[in-house]
Amino acid sequence: MTALRVLAGLTLAWAAVALAAQVVIARGGGRRDFSRRAGRPGWGVLYNFTIAMLPGHKETARLHPVEFAAGILFHLGVFAALAEVTVLLVTGVAPPWFIVPRLLAASGAIAGLGLFVRRVRSPLLRKLSTPDDYLAVLATCGLLGLATFLFPGPASGAPLLGYAALIFLYIPLGKLRHAVFFFAARGDYGRRLGHRGVYPPAGAE
Repeated sequence: MTALRVLAGLTLAWAAVALAAQVVIARGGGRRDFSRRAGRPGWGVLYNFTIAMLPGHKETARLHPVEFAAGILFHLGVFAALAEVTVLLVTGVAPPWFIVPRLLAASGAIAGLGLFVRRVRSPLLRKLSTPDDYLAVLATCGLLGLATFLFPGPASGAPLLGYAALIFLYIPLGKLRHAVFFFAARGDYGRRLGHRGVYPPAGAE
C-alpha cells in the first residue's frame, strides 16, 4: 500500500506540473486588452462561475435538462472519488464515513454510463466524438466504480490508488485535461468581459 501511495503521489505531481506548463504555454504572454476599463474584472469572473452557469443561461442545458442533471451528477461523483483518493494518499486507510462519497461515486458512475450510451446511440454525437472522448468517459467511470466499492480498512484502497495513478498519468495527455482548462479558460474570459463591463450584465449583480 505504501508503494502505491508513493506511485500515486508521483503521478499526481507529474499531472500538476504538466498541466501547469500547458496552461502557461496556451496562455502565452496573454493578449493585451486595449479596451478602456468599463467594469470590474473580479465580478466578471464571479458571475461567469455562478449565474452564467445556470441552465437558464446555457442553451444546451436549457434544451437538455436531463443530460445536464446527469452531467452534474457525474462530476459530483468525480469530486467524491477524488476526495477518497486524497484521503488514501494522506492516511493510507479508507475510513468508515466513506459511505457518503461512495454513494455519490456510484450515482456518478451510473450517470456517466448513461451519457456514454447516449453518445454512442446519437448519430450526431458519434460524428462529433473522437476516440479520446469515449476513453475519457470510460476511464472516469472506472475510477468511480472503484471508488464505489471501497470499504473501510487499509487494504481495500489499493485498487483505487493504482487506478488513480494511471488516471493521473493520462490527464495531461487527453481530454481529461479540461478539468484544469475549464477553470483557466472560464476565469480568463470572465475577467476580460468583466473588464469591458459586459459581465455581469446590468441588473445581474
